[in-house]
Amino acid sequence: MTGLDWQEVARFGELACGSLRAATVQQRTLPELVRVLRCDSGAIHQLDRRCRGQVASLTGAPVKMLIEFAPISGPANPYFKRSTTSQFPVHDAVLHGRRTDHLRSPVGQLLADYGFEHCLYALLVAEGRPVGTATFARRTGRPAFTTREQEMAHRLSKFLAIGLANAAAYERRAPGAPLEGPVPANLDIDTIDLSEPSRTPQAGTAPSAGADGGLTEREREVLALATSGLSNAEIAAELGIALNTVKQHMKHSFHKLGVRSRLEALRYLQENNLVAS
Repeated sequence: MTGLDWQEVARFGELACGSLRAATVQQRTLPELVRVLRCDSGAIHQLDRRCRGQVASLTGAPVKMLIEFAPISGPANPYFKRSTTSQFPVHDAVLHGRRTDHLRSPVGQLLADYGFEHCLYALLVAEGRPVGTATFARRTGRPAFTTREQEMAHRLSKFLAIGLANAAAYERRAPGAPLEGPVPANLDIDTIDLSEPSRTPQAGTAPSAGADGGLTEREREVLALATSGLSNAEIAAELGIALNTVKQHMKHSFHKLGVRSRLEALRYLQENNLVAS
């Protein structure tokens, strides 16, 4: 038993296969996966035929974590290798017999840097090849993932793999498809185009007044908190302002800097020495 009834599975299948945009597939399914697996953060990556990240959606963790995770997330990653061999999701307690081995591993160390301890990794396979990955983490002190949760991830990942494969096939026929999609209101989700790692502001959107783009003091304050990993709701609470005000500041900051996401904003700030790398 996986702990999911057929109605829940069918509903998830509709979420995963009901769009031909990879970003929308990710944004619709990620909150449900986080809920079902009772985790604190989650990410879904679409992979190309060379297993390189294309589009990624993230919730519950700072976008900076994606930058640091990228060098250790490819096919050489032990989670990727184990999932490829077993055709089944892998969590840290399965991969590492001892907890200390996990904590000393590159993945375990990176998780600890951001306050996480346990992780679950599912390789998404369609038509015999990897089309994406789904990764989940729990905060330090929470219990490890269980065999039942592995089974749930395995069952749902089959639908997610089909959804991403269908989206990839469609988007190859419609290049330049926008990333935008309906984001569930109950979670902050960042969607990132990883195929443009060095994206610079487009013509007409370049900063207008110095390296910081002429940001106001409040815009700089909001952006600094956003790129440090806080959600919009947490920023609102930290600064004592309304959630909609935070969203407006973020929108204006992105426009001034010529970026489309928190990850791109962080990269821009780092490249211009406006935050510590």
